[in-house]
Amino acid sequence: MKYQGQLLGVLAMTFVVGVAVATSVPAASLTSAGSFDPQQFSAEAGAAQSFSSEDEGAGASVARDGYVVHTFTPTPTPTPKPAAVSSNQGGYGGAQCQAGADAAVESAAFSPVYPDGYRMSDPFGPRAEGFHKGVDMLNGPGVPVHAIADGVVIAASGNGGTGGVYLSIAHKVAGVAVCSMYMHFQDSSLTVGVGDTVAAGQVIGLTGRTGNATTEHCHFELYGADGVRYDPMPFLAEHGAA
Repeated sequence: MKYQGQLLGVLAMTFVVGVAVATSVPAASLTSAGSFDPQQFSAEAGAAQSFSSEDEGAGASVARDGYVVHTFTPTPTPTPKPAAVSSNQGGYGGAQCQAGADAAVESAAFSPVYPDGYRMSDPFGPRAEGFHKGVDMLNGPGVPVHAIADGVVIAASGNGGTGGVYLSIAHKVAGVAVCSMYMHFQDSSLTVGVGDTVAAGQVIGLTGRTGNATTEHCHFELYGADGVRYDPMPFLAEHGAA
């Protein structure tokens, strides 16, 4: 009995020591030296997740768990702004009149604004609304308006405010600058623009009522290198264009 008790004590101590070793020593230390490959371990770990950085603007790719996510950031493109365009071109003052006349040929022929006739409304001079700088020639909508002489277009407008759609032409008459002004054309009816040459009697647009107008007509003016408007009727009568 004495020896049997000692044997049981030894076995118990051996069991306790074995349990302690099993729970305190890392599993890797119990593996044989030949069963662990550091290079293989690194390759497998790297295959699980990777990241690569590419050139700026091209984005990046991330491989994760069997799928690849591509990211891309495009370079912003500025939105072009429309250019500012004025509907009015050229000018109709004295300086523009003289410059246009210098570029024009001598006028050898003349034409009425309305060769087939018109009805005179407001003449040149004072009126209730203020001084009238031209004459109003009434006619039907869409009736062609004609240039009174050869010349060069020095001003044109697509809306023109109170004058509506208008046109101004510089002429050289006996070496003197004479400029004619036509107002209230129909929208989009002008047939010539700034810098164009015109001939006497050429159709330059259609009668309308654009701008400050209550009915279809052509407001017609004449002026010279000083820019001052004068009664156009004596000039038209003198040249057979009244």
